[in-house]
Amino acid sequence: MASDANMAGGDGNARVIMWCVPRSVSTAMTKCMSFVDGAEIWLEPYVISRFARELYNSDPLPLEIDGNEEVYLDAAKNLNMGGDTQNFKLDLLSPVRLKQIFDSIPQTTKFVFVKDMAFGMPPSRYQYLPHPSSGFRHCFLIRHPVKAYKSFRKTLLKSVEGVDPKDLPQGMPKPDPENFNVMDYAQPPEEGTLYFFKEIHELWCHIRENIDNNPVIVDIDEVMDDPATILPLLFRALGIPYSKDYVTWDASSDVVLKWHSVCSNVLDAPRYNLWFANAFKSTCFKPSSTSASLDGATKDIKEVAEKEMPYYEEMYKFRITPS
Repeated sequence: MASDANMAGGDGNARVIMWCVPRSVSTAMTKCMSFVDGAEIWLEPYVISRFARELYNSDPLPLEIDGNEEVYLDAAKNLNMGGDTQNFKLDLLSPVRLKQIFDSIPQTTKFVFVKDMAFGMPPSRYQYLPHPSSGFRHCFLIRHPVKAYKSFRKTLLKSVEGVDPKDLPQGMPKPDPENFNVMDYAQPPEEGTLYFFKEIHELWCHIRENIDNNPVIVDIDEVMDDPATILPLLFRALGIPYSKDYVTWDASSDVVLKWHSVCSNVLDAPRYNLWFANAFKSTCFKPSSTSASLDGATKDIKEVAEKEMPYYEEMYKFRITPS
């Protein structure tokens, strides 16, 4: 796609890590970014690396892969990513290796876009962020907590309804949709909190204080409501050349097969199919039908929204806007 010279955001050599919360339409944003000229896309390397360590059933997974390849293969099998485990990109499970990779992206690479969950980067892993000299900009994708958690609850409920009861956390019975508590089914972390917005706020504060005092924040609902206005602002803020063609893209999922991921086939991975299937087939941003109102919301959504709103509201003040 040819860049619109009037809206070009940079010289075409942008490097971006977009930190997200779950159910923030981040995978559709990633698919959109896939059509930028020369794009190299990375799908959640840091959060999958953290999952590998926390779900490993033996001693803590070493941070270095060198000399630990068999241990890493065992950890990869626990992830339920699907496909041929012998073809997993095991080195991408190592935060040490990820930093090495992102610190040495060739200057000739036109555009690098890394989409990741903020909870994949807890404080103990800040040392594995790309070095500032790598040229990476940090961007934060946020969404109203009520909308994000309503969507998270719906998908999580769908996922556990089909699970054998003995495989549910702590032997829980199959859930009753009315009494289902979204926080009961979240994986307790070794470090940090179960709360997504607290995690992204903490990472945002670290980036502001140590790397970039003005990282980009964008609210996805504002993108979905008016992509023709907000997308150019986002691209410009991140130094990405913009084209008006980017407001729509090809429905085919083929482009995601080019994304860098630990699994051998993103489209066949059960974890990704559950959460990303609609995004893989997306063609544009559309206004959300999910309401931010707590009227009629379930008890668990009301409880978690109360805890998360202060973090969201502070970050929301710093989001990019047309004026």
